[in-house]
Amino acid sequence: MEERVAGTDELQDGQMKQVEVGGKKVLLAKVDGAYYATGARCPHYGGPLPEGTLHDGRVICPWHQGTFDVRTGDLLEPPPLDAVPSFSVRVDGGDIYVDRPDDAKSQRPMPKCACDTAREARTFAVLGGGAAAQAAVEALREEGFEGRILVITQEDRWPYDRPNLSKDYLAGEMKADWLPLRSPGFYEKYGVERIVGRVTALDVPTRTVTLEDGASLSPDAVLVATGASPRALEMPGADLDGVFTLRSWDDCEAIIAALDGAANAVVVGSSFIGMEVATSLLARGLSVTVVGPDAVPFAGVLGEPVGRTIMDLHERKGTQFRLGHGVARLVGEGKVAAVELDDGSSLPADVVVAGIGVTPNTGFVQGIARDADGGLPVDEELRLAPGVWAAGDVARYPEAHTGERVRIEHWRLAEQHGRAAAASMVGKGRPFTGVPFFWTQQFTRAFDYVGVGQGFDDLIVCGDIEKRDFTAFYAKAGRLVAACGTQGDEAGAFAALMRVGRLPAPDALRGRRKAGLPGLL
Repeated sequence: MEERVAGTDELQDGQMKQVEVGGKKVLLAKVDGAYYATGARCPHYGGPLPEGTLHDGRVICPWHQGTFDVRTGDLLEPPPLDAVPSFSVRVDGGDIYVDRPDDAKSQRPMPKCACDTAREARTFAVLGGGAAAQAAVEALREEGFEGRILVITQEDRWPYDRPNLSKDYLAGEMKADWLPLRSPGFYEKYGVERIVGRVTALDVPTRTVTLEDGASLSPDAVLVATGASPRALEMPGADLDGVFTLRSWDDCEAIIAALDGAANAVVVGSSFIGMEVATSLLARGLSVTVVGPDAVPFAGVLGEPVGRTIMDLHERKGTQFRLGHGVARLVGEGKVAAVELDDGSSLPADVVVAGIGVTPNTGFVQGIARDADGGLPVDEELRLAPGVWAAGDVARYPEAHTGERVRIEHWRLAEQHGRAAAASMVGKGRPFTGVPFFWTQQFTRAFDYVGVGQGFDDLIVCGDIEKRDFTAFYAKAGRLVAACGTQGDEAGAFAALMRVGRLPAPDALRGRRKAGLPGLL
C-alpha cells in the first residue's frame, strides 16, 4: 500500500519522524538528501525508533540502544537479533510516498547461511550459552561461515534473556515463554549443535577442549564466552535453605518457589542485581531490607548524587535499608529465619538473596596467563591467542574511546563482543570500537548508562536529579567518559558522539538544565 506520508519541507537532513501507511507506524528519515522508510519499532522490546537518535545514517533505539542502518533497516548493534523492514520511498514534486506491503512484518531476519560441511570442513566451538554466545552464533552464520558450530554450555537450555531474571520475570510480570532468545527450531535450521556439559580445561596453545566426562575435542577456532558466576555468602548459616544467588533461570525459579508463604526478604548487596531484586520482591508483596557496606547504593559506580536519588526512589516504594553494615551470620534451623548484622542487630528473613558481585568463569583456561581478577587479556579484535577468542564478562579488552584496558560485565557489551569476535573468527575482523551501554530498571524508572566511567574524577549533573529527570556526566582527566540518567535522548546522543570522537568538554555542560547533546549531532 502506497500513501503520501509527508511533504519534502517537513524533514531537514538528519531528521526523522513517525508517519503512518495503512494505519501502520513507519519511520521516515532524511539522510544525505535522500529519504528512507523502515519499521518504527525495535524488534527487541518494541522501543519507538522515531523517539531515538539518528546520526550518520544510524538510528539508535531510545530504550536499549539497539542500532539499525536507517537506509536498509539492517541490524548494526544489539540487543535486538533481527533487523527492521525497509520500505520503498518515492518523491513526487514536494510529496513523499511510502510503499508498505500489507503483509509486512514488524521485524526482518538478517540473511544467514546454513550449515554445509561439504563446503566448509572447519568446526568452531563457542564455550558458554549466554549473550556473547548467542550473538556469536548469529553473526557467524551472517558472515557466511558454513562449518559446524558447537555451543558447549552447562545449562540444558538455549540462550535466554538473562537481564529480565532480576527484573520482570522475578517480579511475576513476564511469562516464561518470553525468556528464550530464539526457538529451538532456529538452531536446527542453522545447524547449531549444543553440548551440555562443563568444560574442565581449555589448552589454549592446542585449542583442546576437555569436558567433565573426559571427552575432548580440538576445534579450528574457540570462543570463550563462559560469563561469570555470582559470589556466594561465606559466613555461618550461608548453607541454609532459603539463601540464594541469582544468575541462571534455574536460580530464579528456585527463588520464586521459595517466596510461597514468605513475608520478609533480605537482599545482601546494594548494587545493580541487589537493587533490581529488591524492586521485584517488593512487587510480589514482600517486606524487603537491603544490607550493604556502602553508605549510598551505587556511589562508587554512579556517584553519590545518582545513588541517593535511586535510594530515595526505593524508600518511597517501601524498601528498607541497613547500609554501612555487613552480615555476621545467617540464623535458622535448616532454613534461614534471620540475618544477623555486624552490629549485633537481627533482621527477620524468610528469603535471602546475595548480590555481591561475580567472578569470571575462566579457571579452566590453561596455557596463558590470566589477569589477577581472572579476566582474559585480548587484543583489539578480542583474540586471546591464535585460533582462540574471548568475549563478554571474561574479556579484558582495549577500550577504543578511553585508551584503557577494561573488563565490563554488561549484557549488551557481551552481545557486541560476540558479534565482533565472530567476524574476526572468519577473517573479517576489525578493531572493536563499540560504545558500552547498560540499563537498570528500578520500579518503573529506567536508568541508562553509556560509556566507561571507571575511576571518574568529575561528575556533572544536568537536570533535576531529585525528580529523577537528569543526565549525569562522568569525566576523567578533563574528558567525558560516561553518562547516566533518565533522559534517553541525551544517552543516545552521547553514544553517537562518543563513537565518532566528538563529545564536548566537561565544562561546556556545567549548569545546564539539559546537556543538549542531540543538538551537536
